Amino acid sequence: MRASVFMAGDGFARLRREIAAIEGNPAALPGRKTLLPFGVARLDRMLAGGLRRDALHEIRGGTARDSGAAAGFAIALLAKLAKTDHCPFLLIAEADALGEAGHPYGPGLERFGIDPRRLVIVRTRRASETLWVFEEALRCRGIGAVLAEVRGHPRELDLTASRRLALRARDSGVMGLLLRQSGAAEPGAAATRWHVAPRAATTLDDFALGIGRPAWRLALERNRAGPTGIFDLEWNHDSRAFAPAGRPTLSLPRAPIPSDRPDPPAAAGTAVAFRRAS
Repeated sequence: MRASVFMAGDGFARLRREIAAIEGNPAALPGRKTLLPFGVARLDRMLAGGLRRDALHEIRGGTARDSGAAAGFAIALLAKLAKTDHCPFLLIAEADALGEAGHPYGPGLERFGIDPRRLVIVRTRRASETLWVFEEALRCRGIGAVLAEVRGHPRELDLTASRRLALRARDSGVMGLLLRQSGAAEPGAAATRWHVAPRAATTLDDFALGIGRPAWRLALERNRAGPTGIFDLEWNHDSRAFAPAGRPTLSLPRAPIPSDRPDPPAAAGTAVAFRRAS
């Protein structure tokens, strides 16, 4: 009887360890941190320390013209992750999404802080292929993160598909980033959902006439860890870090007033309203 009790205790302990692994307990993935902090105090507090590594996160641009900003924010997340995770990253994009927003550009990725040699890029023909590759890639613990880009509102990306992706990320500890072009907010299983819009950049102290750092207005629309909110952030290429965006400034000097411009018109008299007599 006593031996059977000990065996039952060992079985319960093993079951608890398996449950902890499913729930993303740090002990389940030795050497891999479970959170990716932004380094911005207010935002990290709202996220209970940062973005969960073992979860699905959705990033969307509301219109086609915001695709570049949304992609830039997603790449910045990967670049920050690359500072501590040396595994390769997988990028998946369907042909329509690449045709709208363009292909990944090596020098630009390097400027953000990602070595292009660490990227495995998969081009798909349709949304169903993108989601299949996305789900299968999230099973592989040897990948640091998977970024999948889709356009619009594909029929295949329903709540059931979103739940499967979230479960795969939870089981493996691999971060999943779903980048949606021209996508409206829809029900899903993502731990967070971000609406990304471009923001005017500030100028740099050492080059006031140049283009400043990438900046975004981020609306945290969904947050399983707690509250939501709006944040203005910028990305520092050199330190590979986020920071609150400062006040945008005009980077070019104003044109001088022409000397031959005519004098401004004299001030008009006081306007008086009256009603026509009947």
